[in-house]
Amino acid sequence: MATDALEELRACLREAAADGFAGVLEDSLGPRMRAATDALLEQGAGDHEAELRHFRGGLERFEERGRQDRSRVVAHGLRLGMGLAAQRSDAQGGQAGRGRVVKADLGRRLGQAAKTREALEGGSLDDLLGTAGEGEGEGAGSEATSEAPAKKKTKTAAAKRKTKAAAGSEGSEGSDAAPSAAKKKSASKKKGAAKKKSAAKKKSAAKKKGAAERGPDPTAGLDAELLERLRASALRRLASVTTLSGVGKRTAEKLAARGIETIEDLAFLLPLGYEDRRHTVALQEIVEGESAVVDGVVRSFRSGWYGGRYSATMRIEQIQENGARIGLEARWFHPVGGLGQRVSTGDTVLLAGVVKHFRGKLSMVHPEILDPELGLGIGLRYPQVEGVGQRTLVRLCRAALERLQEAGELADPLPPALVRRHQLIGVLDALGQLHEPDEAISDEALRALQRRESPGHRRLAFDEFFFLQLALLRQRGLYRAEPCALPPLVEGSFDRERLRACLPWEPTAAQWRVIAEIEGDLGRPKPMLRLLQGDVGSGKTAVAFAAALAVIDAGAQAAIMAPTEILAEQHLRSMEPWCEAAGLRIGLLTGSTPRAQRTSLLALLAAGEIDLLVGTHALLVADVEFANLALVVVDEQHRFGVEQRGALREKGAAPHLLVMTATPIPRSLALTAFGELDVSVIDELPPGRVAPDTQVYAGARSLVRARRALVERVLAGDKAYVVCPLVEASEAVDASDVEATAAAMRKLLPKHAVGVVHGRMVSREKDEIMTRFRAGELQILVATTVIEVGVDVPDARAILIEHAERFGLAQLHQLRGRVGRSAGRSSCMLHTASEANSDAGARLSVLAESGDGFVVAERDLELRGPGELFGTRQSGVPRLRFASFSGEGMKMLVAAREAALAIVEDDPQLRRHPQLRLELELRTGDAQLWAGESG
Repeated sequence: MATDALEELRACLREAAADGFAGVLEDSLGPRMRAATDALLEQGAGDHEAELRHFRGGLERFEERGRQDRSRVVAHGLRLGMGLAAQRSDAQGGQAGRGRVVKADLGRRLGQAAKTREALEGGSLDDLLGTAGEGEGEGAGSEATSEAPAKKKTKTAAAKRKTKAAAGSEGSEGSDAAPSAAKKKSASKKKGAAKKKSAAKKKSAAKKKGAAERGPDPTAGLDAELLERLRASALRRLASVTTLSGVGKRTAEKLAARGIETIEDLAFLLPLGYEDRRHTVALQEIVEGESAVVDGVVRSFRSGWYGGRYSATMRIEQIQENGARIGLEARWFHPVGGLGQRVSTGDTVLLAGVVKHFRGKLSMVHPEILDPELGLGIGLRYPQVEGVGQRTLVRLCRAALERLQEAGELADPLPPALVRRHQLIGVLDALGQLHEPDEAISDEALRALQRRESPGHRRLAFDEFFFLQLALLRQRGLYRAEPCALPPLVEGSFDRERLRACLPWEPTAAQWRVIAEIEGDLGRPKPMLRLLQGDVGSGKTAVAFAAALAVIDAGAQAAIMAPTEILAEQHLRSMEPWCEAAGLRIGLLTGSTPRAQRTSLLALLAAGEIDLLVGTHALLVADVEFANLALVVVDEQHRFGVEQRGALREKGAAPHLLVMTATPIPRSLALTAFGELDVSVIDELPPGRVAPDTQVYAGARSLVRARRALVERVLAGDKAYVVCPLVEASEAVDASDVEATAAAMRKLLPKHAVGVVHGRMVSREKDEIMTRFRAGELQILVATTVIEVGVDVPDARAILIEHAERFGLAQLHQLRGRVGRSAGRSSCMLHTASEANSDAGARLSVLAESGDGFVVAERDLELRGPGELFGTRQSGVPRLRFASFSGEGMKMLVAAREAALAIVEDDPQLRRHPQLRLELELRTGDAQLWAGESG
């Protein structure tokens, strides 16, 4: 890069940062930036060419559209400055890899989008870039992110180089050059000091302006004593388990392997079970199979290794009132530390465990030997931690609880009024009830503990639901606080007749209802955040097209992102004729798009010559630039993480967001996984769509019968799918595979063509097979779940899913949706080797009994639980450990959402609720503010 142009651009970036980029158009900064960028591009920009071009384009759009496009200029400015800072650090610091460290650290900061934007608009880009003033004689990119020792080392190295360079200069030019150099250095220092002073003034003013726009820091205005107590409380909770007595390095490592590293982790490690050990039971009153505490006199004890296996046996006796003796045998099959030293013949012992009959004798296997000095009480059973015994866990959990209790009332994050309104107990009381249940507890209360329905469990579950909703609602608030990319559409501006003219059918009443809801969103100044649910074949794609048509007619662009190339190509095939009828320009971008075609497509996209872009994750690549993106549609929402959805959203200045799924989402899961979104449902199938008949084939010879039924459909002229769990045979898994099944189908139907498609094939191969199947060259397609979404072959009317018990109900419902996409009878055959009356058979019968995806999804949720919220845990959102969706859980979730919504609407940034904010940030892993870093 040309030195002068590079230094000019660095200087411009620093000045722009000091003014929060607000003055880019108001003074000479804009032209200077453009001139420097153009010069660098003409003379060769090296590694930074792509980012320079993005930044240059952002400046042009900023000039055309004004402040509404400011965030994009800022983002590119930050990335560009980041690269320049890293480059300069390498050049000045002489440290190999130093620039990479700076760049990586700034990259992490860049990933925190909301915080980055706040920092930028507050005028602190200079700090983020690490670009110190020229007069300081320091590397422009290193100090902002390095620790003090690194600073010192960099300065020393730079100083040595300067000394060496000066010595060389004196040797070659003579001493006459020294006064001139000194004058230049002095003038440079004065100029640098003046620049620094001016920049400091601008930065100070910008900070004040940014603070006014953002509102006060969440800790600002708090009583200093309260703030200090809040921070102390946070540090107390996050303290290492090694601060507890008796926890050394080895114990800490064993706990850490179970995810237990802090005092809070221990306090929230709840018992899995509770046993009533308050009374001993006479052996003649024992109920077989139930837990009991028995006492008796040790009559014999032996232990040792026999045939390579450990065994210990203790025989105890009880003497009844009538003098009769009843014995019980306790057995252990693994060593119990110090067991031989703890008991002797003639001792009285207390044993707790499950009593069974073994060879005509009462026996206990691996009973717990209770300490008589501690007395009887409620027995606790904690989760297993390898290498840490139950007694140790009991002691550590209680010690951790005592440590939290030192925080007093600050340990409870919920406002007292909220606790009273929902009839909750305090969080410390809840933990105390769960770790140290009262010995005088009633039998009913003990049963509630055992069922995890106690007031303590209820409080912790409410907290999880509440903070989950708080996080989701704050995310929605932050996004909707940004100015929308598209001015609100005027009421009635949506042309329904134009939509009708594009579609080959009349939309259903349910589709029109959802289109009206989207139209209402587009008429508001805030970005749309909407989840569109619709069963397979309900017409979600047409609704997405209607939304795209509305924003494109308003002069903007739209993008549709699908999780697979097959689904993206299906969207293109569906929408191409609609776009042609509407006069819209549509493009497809996937990982398989040829390089030359991709380059041309991106140029058209950046120039605004493409109205609607359909693609996969390839849309997220940095060089994919839209001229004016105003609508983002994400299909099969649950297959994307929050970061991926957010990355596409960042390509437009707060575009409208419509997310779609054909996987029906129960309301409870919708509120948890997508609580920041409004929900629309298409609950009606288009005319001519008939739900397939579903039959379960269970038992030993069921596969033969199921394949015979499929053959009958193919011989009748229907195309058919066969879905297998595996691509190839596996010794570890007893299930059918694609290759063997395809061979079997060729034997059964020698006159019909059989194709194979699975995830290991390259896109070109999959496309070729799907094209042949669609065209009728293949009559049977043997596949894995790669066909779950995005495959639309109307004359395929039969599907056989082998070993269906290996799939979830919601996934099976999706696969079933590959048929029944046209008029005429269609069939879905579910095979399982299990018997019909088995758990697997009963689960599959849900699909046979109902074709309603929402009924299936609710049942799937009950049977399998929510998992990781569709397998994609959301970052910045607390996870659920204690809450459940069954029974009262749903009512609690709704109540928690209403409570969170009331608080967020009244106090969006939680500035008046510092304890709530602290708790939320602790739960989401973002509590740096409270560790004293806020200043």
